Amino acid sequence: MRSCISVLAAALFLAVFTQAALAGHAFKMCSAGSITLGSFGDHVADLRKSIRYPAEDIDDLEKKARQGGPEFFSSQVVIKEELSGSGDFDLNKFQGFSDPQAKYRRVKAWDCGAEDYPIAYFVGFKVREIRDGAIFVSREKGTLNVISLKDMDPELTKHTQVKVFHGDGVLCQDIGTGCIDTIFYGRW
Repeated sequence: MRSCISVLAAALFLAVFTQAALAGHAFKMCSAGSITLGSFGDHVADLRKSIRYPAEDIDDLEKKARQGGPEFFSSQVVIKEELSGSGDFDLNKFQGFSDPQAKYRRVKAWDCGAEDYPIAYFVGFKVREIRDGAIFVSREKGTLNVISLKDMDPELTKHTQVKVFHGDGVLCQDIGTGCIDTIFYGRW
């Protein structure tokens, strides 16, 4: 009887361990919540009022938004390379997170420090799993997930892809360099 219980316990342990291994690599979630951004037009107007960004950068953003379509502003992948005050300011300002119309509701408190950088913000996407050198996400409008990339691509040189969970789509061929046109990509 004892050996039967031991065998069953070992089988259960292996089944759970194998399932966890197949599910992908563990990743650190820095924060999670929901975000509602204002209109893209209002965002551009706020950027133009600012003296921080050259008109050419804002014109280029408008061009990318036209090419990206109606979901461009609400579909974002943003890389933050290191913890820095001015970098945080630029990321929040240029990506629209600090616009007066933006509303953020945190579900998971911030849990990343300088040692966890680089990090990636996924706006309008839920991070599902990480496996085979890729981050798998599902589209969830209004969702904000922030994860640490430190363990999987600390120098942003491994050509980490962002792919559609349970699909064939590749959203970012290399998260360190950019994404498809329908996604507002930033690197700060």
